[in-house]
Amino acid sequence: MHAAMKFGRNQTQVNEGRNIMNNRRLFLKNGLLTIVGIAALAKGAKSEAASKPQKWGMIIDLNRCTGCQACVIACKAQNKTAPDQFNTRVLSLEDGNYPESRVIFTPVQCNHCEDPRCVPACPLEATFKLPNGIVVTDWDKCQSYGACVPACPYGARFLDERHGNKVDKCDFCLNRLEQGLLPACVESCEANARLFGDMDAPAGEFAEYLRRKDLAVRKPELKIKTSVRYVRSRKGKKGGSL
Repeated sequence: MHAAMKFGRNQTQVNEGRNIMNNRRLFLKNGLLTIVGIAALAKGAKSEAASKPQKWGMIIDLNRCTGCQACVIACKAQNKTAPDQFNTRVLSLEDGNYPESRVIFTPVQCNHCEDPRCVPACPLEATFKLPNGIVVTDWDKCQSYGACVPACPYGARFLDERHGNKVDKCDFCLNRLEQGLLPACVESCEANARLFGDMDAPAGEFAEYLRRKDLAVRKPELKIKTSVRYVRSRKGKKGGSL
């Protein structure tokens, strides 16, 4: 009885995951690839009237993050990722020594690099970067080689065993963006630690943050430009798990 119930729950998770990924694949094929075609056409015609695609970016203020995991839960609910796999995670770091020590939380995910190393690693060109700066994986092309997974220096990609080890990762909730919604992780953050917007035409608090001179990236020693940036913690000497 218990085994049957467990199988039923596992099968439900597989079906939900398949539906989510199929929706994302259809969106990629019917929506964003159309945008790519329009952008290429506009570029070829050199039309000044053609609208410039947004360049999406995220800023995470570690001074605001409380480590509540709401972003992780929201992302999991939105994307139905494989068990024990997450498109976003929250790292914790004990900074300082007792009695002055404290825990600093650092949300991490795909950084949507300006020159992503995962792209040339794929021999099938199944992973690529859209004009809006988002790095995506086309599951119709992905053959589960997995070369892109170790190529990512941030550990942001993983193989989904439910779907023949095709590669999954954060895509800034593309289907939500198309509906004019924020990524699930941003919308769920009560502390407003995550700010999201168009880096080429920033507005509001996102614009204020983007002008800051103290923005940092993960693993700065790699000298990779990314679309996810951070404000280091003021309270810790290490500033967070960057």
